[in-house]
This record gives sequence, structure tokens and C-alpha cells, in this order.
Amino acid sequence: MKVLFVCTANICRSPMAAEYMRHRVAQSGLSHVVVDSGGLMRIRNAPAAPEAITVLAEHGIDLRGHRSSGISRADMRTADLVVVMTLGHLSALEFRYPQPVGRRELIRAYEHGPEPRPGAPDFDDPIGGPIEGYRESFETIRTCLDYLCIHLKHQQ
Repeated sequence: MKVLFVCTANICRSPMAAEYMRHRVAQSGLSHVVVDSGGLMRIRNAPAAPEAITVLAEHGIDLRGHRSSGISRADMRTADLVVVMTLGHLSALEFRYPQPVGRRELIRAYEHGPEPRPGAPDFDDPIGGPIEGYRESFETIRTCLDYLCIHLKHQQ
């Protein structure tokens, strides 16, 4: 199963989510899950935001090797689950790639449990803000993806 995380530039939210998900997948024994990330702006080869690197390092997760990439048709065709940050991202993907192969969910659909809930709010971008905003974002990511891992475990 391939899980693809999508945000705007692929330098903050989606790389934080993807790297944490890789960490959780390894811990949870979900060897069938492959994780990737990309951005709608199609920025290539930019490093993750320094604040994102710092916050993940505080949790023992190394984001220094991340380099941004865009989303391609192949990415969308091979993803079983696409996890986006905002309704705007969801709309952009529906416009660019109207033939979904896998499911598409907002990350915060998993904020309150392992079953995705409709009507989830957007997950705001901390880019350009203080590091505390990145820490708060990571806590949201951690909560959502811990529940997503439970969801995926039940899908085996």
C-alpha cells in the first residue's frame, strides 16, 4: 500500500508527515506500507524548512535528507491513499487528476480516531511563523498519523 502526503511546496507539512509516518510504519510493523510526499507547486530539490528539521530532530527523526518534489500522474496512479492538508489541495488534485485510483483524505480526518471523519478542517501551514507553530503542527501530525496507522493495521 502506498500512502502519499501532499501539501503546497513539499517543504514543511507533507515532509514532516511522511517522515513521521515512515517512523510509525517501522514501529508498527506495517511493512506493506510505502510512504512518499510531494507538493502541488512542483518545487524540485529544495530542503525541508529548517524549523521542520529542528522539530522532527527533537523527536529523534531526521528530516535533513528531504528534498522537495512535485506530484506526477504516476504518483497519483500508484497511490492507494493520498493524504492532503487542505480542501484547496483536495480540489487542486481533483482538477489536475480527476480519475482517482486510491482514496483521498484530509489529514485531520484522522484527528479523533482511526476511522476517517467527514468534514475535517484544514491543516494550516506554519511556514514563515515561529518554531512553536511547527511544534504545534507536529503534534497534530503525530495525533492524526498515530490513528492512521491503527486504521491501516486494521486494513491488513
